Amino acid sequence: MKLITASLFFCLISLVGFSQELVQAGTQPEASLMGTWVAKRVESRAGELVMSDADVVESDLIFIFDRTRLTLYTQGRKTTVNYTRDGQSIITNRASAYQIEKLTPFELILNENTAGVSSSGRLRIYLARFEGNYEQYMFQKYVVPNLRFDGDTFYVMNDYVYPKFTGRLGGDTFFDSYENSYQFIEDVFRQQGRPKRDRFRVSFMVNRQGHVEDIRIIESTDTLYNRALRQAVRSTDFRWTPATANARPARVQVNYEFPYGLPEDRQLTFSEINQLKSKDLAVDGLRNFQRKRYDQALVTFNQALVLDPANVSIRLNRAATYYQLNQTPRACADWGYLQSTGNKQAARLLKKYCQ
Repeated sequence: MKLITASLFFCLISLVGFSQELVQAGTQPEASLMGTWVAKRVESRAGELVMSDADVVESDLIFIFDRTRLTLYTQGRKTTVNYTRDGQSIITNRASAYQIEKLTPFELILNENTAGVSSSGRLRIYLARFEGNYEQYMFQKYVVPNLRFDGDTFYVMNDYVYPKFTGRLGGDTFFDSYENSYQFIEDVFRQQGRPKRDRFRVSFMVNRQGHVEDIRIIESTDTLYNRALRQAVRSTDFRWTPATANARPARVQVNYEFPYGLPEDRQLTFSEINQLKSKDLAVDGLRNFQRKRYDQALVTFNQALVLDPANVSIRLNRAATYYQLNQTPRACADWGYLQSTGNKQAARLLKKYCQ
């Protein structure tokens, strides 16, 4: 799950409402501060990014100025302060300050200038005007792009349109519902199985009555677990409050990914996951071989080769297992195949035991 670190945004909340604003000479006289402004970039005063531009957009950091109040939204959290304008300054009831570096009908750059904050710690925030209010911005960003049709309208679960999960203690924000329902499903799933190196992607609908329907396994690296995952998703039925869009109940599609034993720093392909699973099986096969449990070793090496048929070491180990089981023709077949690919060790074994 992708959750944006909250500490920076709380820091911004503590900085923003508190401001004086000085309009630089040369600002277009027709430009008005009043309206809705959406943050696109946050830098230090030295010009270094405080967070990536993508994270800034994801944070939904929005300033709304009306005649006497400044409202700040960040990740759906709202802070409002009173302000008065005295000439080129905006004075709030929080005793902090901003300078307007640039103000046009479409662009606003604020330099944070709060007392008590060192110059190196002060922020420069780039904002673009949005022609509409906060609700309209959120609707255009989250609702419209996530609208889908399958003979009927539904939405992909997002920050603005989402069913609320009531199956665990916690709040009812998007992040609460996402995290709590994800954890609930995973807890039930893990009670029925213990995947080691696998990835499962599941999709399901929460309908207008809050019931779960249309459960689909989009990807599974081990189909033996599919039934358990469906049952885990189904166990959330009667634990949802339906989503609403335009003040009406809405169908919502929920998409979750459950990875196990996979590196977190990159997205593996199906083939790469199979290679990891194959190596795990090969380790089990070698352990059985060393304990002279050749029948068990053969079963495991066969499973490993199904997942990674090009793995040379596993095929060599399977040939050795065949030989120990007095199945020499099959051992020779494996060595012969590997010899044809240029493997010198297999060529020596083929000459020694099969000629």
